[in-house]
Amino acid sequence: MDVTPPAKGLKILIVGAGIGGLAAAIALHQQGHEVELFERSQFANEVGAAIHLTPNANGLLKRIGVNASQYGAVKAEQIRDYTSDGKLVFTGSITKFADTWQHEWLLIHRAHLHEGLKDKAKAPGKGKPVTLHTSSKVTGIDPKTATVILENGTEIRGDVVIGADGVHSVARRHVAGSDKKAFSSGKNAFRFMVSRKAVLDDPESAHLVRDLGSVDMWHSSDSKVVIYPCVNNEMLNFVCIHPDNLSNIGVSKGWDQAVDKDTLLEIYKDYDPVVRKILAKADAQTLKIWPLLDMETLPTWVDHRLVLMGDAAHPFLPYRASGGAMALEDGIALAVLLPGDLPKEEIHERLKLYEKARHERVTRIQEHTRDSGRSHLPRDKV
Repeated sequence: MDVTPPAKGLKILIVGAGIGGLAAAIALHQQGHEVELFERSQFANEVGAAIHLTPNANGLLKRIGVNASQYGAVKAEQIRDYTSDGKLVFTGSITKFADTWQHEWLLIHRAHLHEGLKDKAKAPGKGKPVTLHTSSKVTGIDPKTATVILENGTEIRGDVVIGADGVHSVARRHVAGSDKKAFSSGKNAFRFMVSRKAVLDDPESAHLVRDLGSVDMWHSSDSKVVIYPCVNNEMLNFVCIHPDNLSNIGVSKGWDQAVDKDTLLEIYKDYDPVVRKILAKADAQTLKIWPLLDMETLPTWVDHRLVLMGDAAHPFLPYRASGGAMALEDGIALAVLLPGDLPKEEIHERLKLYEKARHERVTRIQEHTRDSGRSHLPRDKV
């Protein structure tokens, strides 16, 4: 009797084309699946800030063929910690761990990392290329039939739906209910860029940026300023965390709301004069403020053939540079557990295995991150 071999490859629909969604798409395509991404924005472009690529994250990017160094990534060399009035508390070398880590710790602009992931996703390879649908807002999902419903009423059916649509996830409500929403952690963050040359050209601040690859932090009891380079050491990325009552904004209005520059300078008026002078170099047109959001731990990330990943499943606070890394780990884990020859009847079991493999690690790191955010007092060692 002739036996017809099972068709290889699933049709996988990914809601959200951010860093995590694109990484998952690349890895799943490399497994032999047909992948379609649905991104609500027009250009599916990450904006506003840089990101740490910790060694685990950088290693995963290399695994899927993305070399962050080709997109302006800077090697992290050291961490320096100061009190808010400018007293140096410690200097810690990052490069001394080079022999311990398999991969480098890099600093990269989000938009450039996103560009690298899009380039890889669109690159020719085996099978049908990844399809990216922009201006395609998903308003509903049927987990049982793995169907996504777009704002215009179009329905697309697949074998698996991955919710990678961020902290304000639409996919989440189909897994955990509409009451599981992110809430303010009590802190907001200014984010902006300043050219490194502008700081070097100022005799009062030049000494702070002469060392390449330095992550510099200034702390008070309830606020901090973090500065580190990106874009081939040409730009400096700023993250300025402070109590949210000092810069009242809407939690649900997005990550990159515009803000008055005077608000930034007023909040940090008691910091070291050199730090304040650098903050004053912020471009008022590109200065943004982001609410730092947290969420209760979800009991499950899976419903039938719908699965959550990244911030849709577990939003991260920015204190340990782990959010992007965990999203990348999620995406690669899904690809490993969904091989190209997986029978459709095993999909739900594999998605639950993904949840089991990831849930404890992610939850533990989330709690470490929360602990770091509860106090901004300088550490005594790196």
